[in-house]
Amino acid sequence: MKKVTKSSPNTEDLETKELLKHAEKYYAPPPPKDGKIIGIDCHPDTFTAAVGSGSTVYDLKHLSTKGDISLEKLITWASENFSHKDLFLMEAGSNSFEVYRRLTDQGLRACVLESAHIGKHAKTYADNDKIASLRIISVYLGTKAPAVWVPDRITLERRELLHLYQRSVTAHVQSSNAIKGYLNQYGIRLQKRQPHLETTVEWVKKQRDWSELQHTLLDDHFQQIQQHQQRRKMLQGIITKEVLKEPKMLALMSLIGIGQINAFALIAIIGDIRRFTNPKKLAAYLGLNPGIKQSGKGKHIKIGAGKRGRRDMRSLLIQGAQAILRMSRTSPIGKWGWKLFARKGNRNIAVVAVARKLSAQIWHLLMGNRPEALESSKSRDIKYNKLLASISKVKRIEMGLKGTLKEELSELNKRLELYKTQCSTWGCHPKPDQAEAA
Repeated sequence: MKKVTKSSPNTEDLETKELLKHAEKYYAPPPPKDGKIIGIDCHPDTFTAAVGSGSTVYDLKHLSTKGDISLEKLITWASENFSHKDLFLMEAGSNSFEVYRRLTDQGLRACVLESAHIGKHAKTYADNDKIASLRIISVYLGTKAPAVWVPDRITLERRELLHLYQRSVTAHVQSSNAIKGYLNQYGIRLQKRQPHLETTVEWVKKQRDWSELQHTLLDDHFQQIQQHQQRRKMLQGIITKEVLKEPKMLALMSLIGIGQINAFALIAIIGDIRRFTNPKKLAAYLGLNPGIKQSGKGKHIKIGAGKRGRRDMRSLLIQGAQAILRMSRTSPIGKWGWKLFARKGNRNIAVVAVARKLSAQIWHLLMGNRPEALESSKSRDIKYNKLLASISKVKRIEMGLKGTLKEELSELNKRLELYKTQCSTWGCHPKPDQAEAA
């Protein structure tokens, strides 16, 4: 969605500065004064490291290059020849986070740079691993190189689980659409029937006289659907167990429009909320803030949300915003969304705005400020009941939840209240000295 408006240069400059101010960016630390800079070109099975010194690209001195070594040899070489005064740089890639962790475990300093920024400076006519490792250093010294936040191990594991779950959902939807498309050519529509149920399979086979080959194709379609459904259910059970163990996720479920998948995804993707100094930076990270394009003095183009930021989390919050407008019209955020819809005349604008407002509520909750978009106790209990019912009684007992569903629900509410009392207001982090001690 694009909207073209004309405004004065002063207004345009202020809006541009405001958007840049709230852009979620990290930058590499300054060059070490007394240490060396090591650029590492990472590949799945081999690594090349260039060693240099200097404070700018003009006084950069290439000291040596260590090429074609394994990860174990790289870490050993780094720990024996360098100290905390030196700085290791690498381009974001498949295994750069693992290299970062192994280096920092040795007490060394490391930084992961944005791959898109480094790639802009590559030369198409001459490039190899040695040139690439030295280029990382020269780009770092010559530009204000943006860096990547490296998630901790727990956050990384949760992101991997979320990625697998989202892939299973996609595969399940694709297989369901495939059988619907196959049946559509014969004039058969499933309507509201669920394709993974045995009753649906029996109903389909009674609709016409299928040939032997067609029976084989139908069986293959339905087997794929059932396999994807079982895998999706299994991964969702693992996510449920994570939500039951994590008080922050239980607290997030008390917000309007946030269910168990959204709560898990938010903690997995955001990680440490303290890296966002204000709600607008979180919205920028998720790609929910409006963009801007300016050319000349008279044309000012505002661009809607999308095509940047965390697409996976943005889509989940958009679904949550749709649910708010559909089912929570009487809530303050729901009323605000419908008023915006009435004023703008575009539902998509209202949905994105509600999602952006919801992201601000998420930031406030995790930072220790009491949010406004809270569910009623009855609605929250319904969410918790669904959460408990989604896994078996045996698994709930293994997690320390015993008794009836009513007693287990009471236990979850106690955990939520305990989490509140441990924080100043809502969902805050430990004090700085406590965090450093941990």
